[in-house]
Amino acid sequence: MLGRGSLFTLGTAAPILAQVLVTPFVTRILSPDRYGTVAQAIVVIQVTMMLASLGMPSVITRQALMTENGIARARSLFGRASGLTLAMGAIAAAITYAALSSHDATQRWTWVFALLAGTGFVVTENGQAFLRATDRPLAFISISAVTMLGGPVLGLVALVGIERNPVSYVGGLAVGYLLAGVVAAAVCWGPRAFIPGDMLTALKLGLPILPHMVALYLLSMSLVLIAADRYGVSASGRIQLALLLGTAPNVITSSLNNSWAPTVFAAPESERGAVLAHTARDIARIAALISSGVALLSPWLLMIIADDSYDPNALVSTVGVVCVGSTLSVAYLANVHLVFASGRPAGLSLITPVSLVVGAGAAWGLGHLSLEWIAAGFPIAYLTLALGVAWLRRHIGGPAWREIGLLGPFALGALLIAAGAFLPATGTASLLRWPLAVAAGVLLLLLLRQVFRRDPALPAA
Repeated sequence: MLGRGSLFTLGTAAPILAQVLVTPFVTRILSPDRYGTVAQAIVVIQVTMMLASLGMPSVITRQALMTENGIARARSLFGRASGLTLAMGAIAAAITYAALSSHDATQRWTWVFALLAGTGFVVTENGQAFLRATDRPLAFISISAVTMLGGPVLGLVALVGIERNPVSYVGGLAVGYLLAGVVAAAVCWGPRAFIPGDMLTALKLGLPILPHMVALYLLSMSLVLIAADRYGVSASGRIQLALLLGTAPNVITSSLNNSWAPTVFAAPESERGAVLAHTARDIARIAALISSGVALLSPWLLMIIADDSYDPNALVSTVGVVCVGSTLSVAYLANVHLVFASGRPAGLSLITPVSLVVGAGAAWGLGHLSLEWIAAGFPIAYLTLALGVAWLRRHIGGPAWREIGLLGPFALGALLIAAGAFLPATGTASLLRWPLAVAAGVLLLLLLRQVFRRDPALPAA
């Protein structure tokens, strides 16, 4: 999973990390207020990615690995699902343009382009879901390269070369992501098996998890909007930067799903719980150590992605709070794999929205205290989600596994993240962060060395 599968992880993470890499330039070109508009557009893109996907990326992978003649049927599903997504995106963009006709042109076009960007990204996700199931890492990476260069990089070029406003940047994202969708369609072309009822079956499996998927992204949107309501538009941009940095480890963990989910799905049912226990423990350690490194080095990382007008030092503890949620996400993801493999994911459509309400409610209730308390909604929501999905896995009779094995990595991560949140961010005392960050890095390297030296016959492989 961490060997050949790391190519899929890299291919998934690269476009998202490219967004992180161009952010320092975008924040310096745009004022905090204008970047606040971009921050809101990014959340719109993320929510569109979920809604327009109809839950199909996960279904495509499952179809290829767990059904008869699965590859040809999954390819057919990719084409039909992507066509439906493009139609939905075009209709939503037209309705949004008409609905915002009386609003400021910048806001109107930014939202329209955000919807189109999210639609294009879904087509690339569908293609990558098919490619990871068919074990084609080089084709997977080729799509990621186009997404990375054609998305954030093209957006930055448009921002500099056309006009320095949110419309140029988000418009560049839209063009780039739609282009990547065209490449995905070309790479996935091949023999298809049209089986009557396949699309309906896929929708029955995918649609119930749609509220689950959307709620996770609505969590980020709710925190950004709560910050804007409490402290103004510029605060929404500031908390979005903290979320961007604090969820970077979550990006790595989620990207591992491109090898983790197929590993769990492909395991014999009698061994699925053991396979999950071994892989989840290692991924929890990776997530905890990466999150710790981000929290400890956040004063310098924040200075890279934002200038003094964003008051980056005041965001250090906020980043630490978000990093806690990135660590807890492993517990949720582990049980989701078993729930989805069982073919009974409907309960997620209730558990995730409830978790969103709990997290957003906590952020709203505590948000008057400071920006950090708004960010606390993120780990609170993920803790609620992890507990809820663990209950669901038991309720539907999914394979049992040793969940207590995650407590050690979580405790280590919590200790180091707390140091990152509360140690001084400036002055000589801030240098205490570096030895701890180096220690986390060494532990991560030792862990990876241990994983790669294991006998490939063991379940952890």
